[in-house]
Amino acid sequence: MHNHAGLNVVLLRAVRAALAAAALVACAAQAQDPGASDSGQAAASQATTTQGRNNAAKAKSTTTLQEVVVTGTHRAGLSPTASLSPIDAFSGSQIANQPSADLTDTLTNIVPSLTTQRFPIADGTAFVRPVSLRNLSPDQTLVLVDGVRFHRSALVNLQIDPLGTFNQGAQAVDFSVFPSNAVERVEVLRDGASVLYGSDAIAGVVNVILKKEPKGVTVSAELGKYGKGDGELRRYDADAGFRLGTDGFVHVSAERETTDPTSRGVPQARAAAVAAVVGANLVPYNGLGQRWGDPETKTNKLFVNAGLPLTSDIQLYGYGNFMDKKVLSSFFYRTPVLAPQYGIAGRSTLVSYANGSLTPANAPQSLVDNIVAGGGNPANYLTANAASPSGWMLLNPIYTQFPGGYSPLFGADIADHQVVGGVRGGAQGNLQWDVHYRNGSNEVDYRLQGSINPSLGNLSPTTFRPGKLTQREQGAGADFVRSFDDSPLTLAFGAQWRQETYIIHRGDAGSTEVGPTASVFGVGSDAFQGFPANAAGRFTQNSDSAYFDAETNLTDKWSGAAAVRYEHANGYGSKVVYKLSSRYAFTDTFALRGTFNTGFRTPTPGQANTLNVTTTATAQGGLVPSGTYPVNNPVARALGSTPLRTETSKSLSVGAVWTPTDSVTTSLDYYRIKIRDRIGLVSKSVTQSTVDQLAAGGYPNAQLLLGSDASYFGNAFGSDIHGIDFVLDTRHQLGNGKLNIDFRYNRNTQDVVKVKPNTLNNDFVYDLEHQVPKSRAVLSFDYGLSQFDFIARINRYGGWSTTVGLFGSNNPPDDVSHYSGKTLVDLEARYKFNDTFSVAVGGNNVFDTYPGKEQNATLQFLGVRYALTSPFGFNGAFWYARVTASF
Repeated sequence: MHNHAGLNVVLLRAVRAALAAAALVACAAQAQDPGASDSGQAAASQATTTQGRNNAAKAKSTTTLQEVVVTGTHRAGLSPTASLSPIDAFSGSQIANQPSADLTDTLTNIVPSLTTQRFPIADGTAFVRPVSLRNLSPDQTLVLVDGVRFHRSALVNLQIDPLGTFNQGAQAVDFSVFPSNAVERVEVLRDGASVLYGSDAIAGVVNVILKKEPKGVTVSAELGKYGKGDGELRRYDADAGFRLGTDGFVHVSAERETTDPTSRGVPQARAAAVAAVVGANLVPYNGLGQRWGDPETKTNKLFVNAGLPLTSDIQLYGYGNFMDKKVLSSFFYRTPVLAPQYGIAGRSTLVSYANGSLTPANAPQSLVDNIVAGGGNPANYLTANAASPSGWMLLNPIYTQFPGGYSPLFGADIADHQVVGGVRGGAQGNLQWDVHYRNGSNEVDYRLQGSINPSLGNLSPTTFRPGKLTQREQGAGADFVRSFDDSPLTLAFGAQWRQETYIIHRGDAGSTEVGPTASVFGVGSDAFQGFPANAAGRFTQNSDSAYFDAETNLTDKWSGAAAVRYEHANGYGSKVVYKLSSRYAFTDTFALRGTFNTGFRTPTPGQANTLNVTTTATAQGGLVPSGTYPVNNPVARALGSTPLRTETSKSLSVGAVWTPTDSVTTSLDYYRIKIRDRIGLVSKSVTQSTVDQLAAGGYPNAQLLLGSDASYFGNAFGSDIHGIDFVLDTRHQLGNGKLNIDFRYNRNTQDVVKVKPNTLNNDFVYDLEHQVPKSRAVLSFDYGLSQFDFIARINRYGGWSTTVGLFGSNNPPDDVSHYSGKTLVDLEARYKFNDTFSVAVGGNNVFDTYPGKEQNATLQFLGVRYALTSPFGFNGAFWYARVTASF
């Protein structure tokens, strides 16, 4: 961790001074010159011909009013305004000209309908932050790369309400795997598209278009810090294009980024009390107890994209990516064992007290005898006490290693790769075809440091590998597009096969072992128990699909499209979905458009088979397992689980597009989405009747489950979502430069409906409806001169509300916290010295805006200062400088 105070002061002063100077330069310039596959889409891109693609790749990576989009249509040459569905295109420069290289942050910073949150302590969700479109589950948005489906993360989100309620249960794509310098543009289809792409595209589609430039080299280095002096970012990236043969290309993009952790909490009450006794230097985080902030990360990314024409009409293409990310975060503080007079209870993993006192209880003779009978030495598991009849007391001897308590460090090694290869052919006016294959995987390998397996006493390791999750996918597709020279009709059809495999790998022995004192101090690695042998397994799911799509101009002003898809997934049956679209141009500048479609999302093998159980010791010396069970597990079935069904949707979108001049474009779209059989995490307490049912069925040790909490996935509820999207894009000549003004607004309301009895609690329903702001606006100014560029971005977040979730009464509006809306401002100034070198300085959230103070009393007690459910985090202002060289 770096904490260079001098560097921080210099950086902040330099960036602020440069931004002030940039504003003066802009004013001066004005004064000088007042007049101044799985996609079904891969074949569609072939419609422009191989040479057309090469020419398009040579264009600048900027958004223009005439930009052609390839997402959501099989017709070639459509602009966003001519598309039948609402679609946005964001250039690579809009993404790259931000301090973060993580698309999780850069996209949500410029797309108002995209949302993410930061989760300091939320198991794996602290490492893989899901992205939601229109406040829907993150796995209801399909992610493509160059029109080909990208695999999902291995993480199934299991965090508890109220933290990240809209993510709960989702298994979605990890947006952080994409290096920003590999991106030519990103297209966001704000419309249901299951009929074109298959499962998952209920909310819409995010299509990442890769760079295809066959020449040039660009390298850059960036350094940044938060205004509080922490969270230092160091980023180095390079991308280069090479000609492959005469007309082919290879484009390579690499990126390395390291970020230090941040801390925005206050001393936990128990940590402060302990620090007063032993000194702050012995308490984790110098007296804080635990850290509330971003994790420490080290990330390496690589993307290689290539294309090679074999003939004038046939081209080989493919890409491969690799990411290696190491993440380390903090867990909750555990108190030490102190003398009784201080009135501070030690962690139950370290001590078991006599009733009504802070004196360690005497160890029963039977426990001592069992340790000896097993070949163990009681001194490794208990502390000697001559006053005890057995000679031992229930004080874990490992307590001496933690005089100020301990806060485990939870981390993950995340590896990601995907390889795509295909061949496409055909020419405009003939049958165009595309055949491709993809193979990808994502692995989340957990690690735990500074913790113990309390049942092993002094023999416990302090580092663990609690287990690994793997998501593997492969798929193949064949797509065909037929356009006609003498007709506006475009026909498309194709078929796809997809396979998903989810693997749970058991944890190491130390993270799962049941030692001789398990019934007293607990079992497994404290903070995150390892996956036991009965949780490990490999689970596979296959699906097959076929589609047909027709799009044409019915008259010179009226265009329309109709599409249908059939898809079968083993274990979930078959679905037939369709889409109808239409656009009517009243004039050359004004048109109405609308779509109606049905959609679906098939449950993933990860959701159906996740087993994540934690075993705890009771005051009576019992071991109680609690956690999430597969839907077909006997425990889940006894509690009422039924086989999962496919989520289904109906979507309507109606909008208007107006382009009064060549430099002004505006659109307004209303949308309504109805989803049924949504999958949620159902939690119940195990009663005696459930125990009796399990025992009658032969379930081992069923009595141990009594009183435990058990969860499983179920089709528990529906959602009705409606809202509007407004876009205004204008471009002006201003002095010697050009000014682009872009305004985007989203308003979204979700109503949870048809909640099945005894499934979701009231707090979850309230949070799903209120935890994400109902309104969001982004206003951007981009002013460019020959050597100078200045960007100002204003993000306005509406207010939001949240319950206390697990810690509350489950009776909203009781215990509901309300947070007012906030406005954030980002600034960046760039200066180009020559054709090779440029420098940029900037700041995100330059006015150091924070969300409101956390109102949850339990979280306040744990040291949380700012609202954890904030849609923009709680780190404050971030300042950075970047140097770039292009050859």
